[in-house]
Amino acid sequence: MTVCHLSPPALQINHTGEVIYNDTSVYGVVDNPAILECGAALPDIYIWSFTEPGADGIKAVVYDLGKGPRIQKLAATLGPLTVISDRAALSFERLPLAAHGLFTCQAFFDNEDGVMAYYYYVHLIVQGRRMWFLPVSKPYLLINDEYPAEGSAMWMHCKVENGSEPIQYKWQHEALSGNVTTVSQGNSSTATVIGISRNHTGWYHCVASNAVNSERSDRLLLNITFGPDVPQINVTPHRTTEHGYSPLETETVSLSCETQSNPAGRYVWFRNGSQIHSGPQFTIDRILRVQTGDYTCLTQNPYLNTSSSRTISLTVYCECDL
Repeated sequence: MTVCHLSPPALQINHTGEVIYNDTSVYGVVDNPAILECGAALPDIYIWSFTEPGADGIKAVVYDLGKGPRIQKLAATLGPLTVISDRAALSFERLPLAAHGLFTCQAFFDNEDGVMAYYYYVHLIVQGRRMWFLPVSKPYLLINDEYPAEGSAMWMHCKVENGSEPIQYKWQHEALSGNVTTVSQGNSSTATVIGISRNHTGWYHCVASNAVNSERSDRLLLNITFGPDVPQINVTPHRTTEHGYSPLETETVSLSCETQSNPAGRYVWFRNGSQIHSGPQFTIDRILRVQTGDYTCLTQNPYLNTSSSRTISLTVYCECDL
């Protein structure tokens, strides 16, 4: 089982100054295509290199110092090789056995905190053609709770009916904005996600891969439930004193209450502890001094059985007192 702390969909940069290392394996079959990834985002500078099995030396395959990728002569011995320039990935059209070995991508990001370095070790395991090597079937994604509460944990399972081992699994998140990120990957078909937040609402799918092929599941919508947050109260007309909001007698006063909640929250208004209105908007026509008091907006999330509130003070003045 893979356990991952799910962070907001974006590249997370470690600002400790230490080089960050990542180790993964890719399985391929001779004369079949393969792609080696250099992280989730395009580095400012990167160098791909290759180490043959049993060798200590490291030889450059491709580098990009910010002016486009430069493929080295060594690449010709590794089969038809191109660079997917928008993410610095290596793409093999037809794998030769000679490509079996360790590929290293040294990636450098220049940001406001300085240059950050990542080393991606990709073990490319190339196998000969085998008639009994079965491709993976289309997986389907199982989620234990499609409406988890914010802060809770959940698990996802990528179910594959057929396919020869070893099988690699990847889970990807498509935010409502359309941005797609990888949230977990490895050789386990189950991922446990810890620390769900509202930012992780969106579509999820899994990708199963072996030496023959890759297949992607249909997507499932994960709808994070949360809130209500502490509400905000807006008062019109907006006039304040040291005692709080101070409308004039006979004015029309409008109170509006807003909060973040999923599902949408319910709103109830109280004056001095007594319920006076339901709904986010409350209007008092020709307010009187006897309506001075503490006004509370209570928001409720019926799905989570949670609530939150905010209270303001209204002191009604007669214009003759000013």
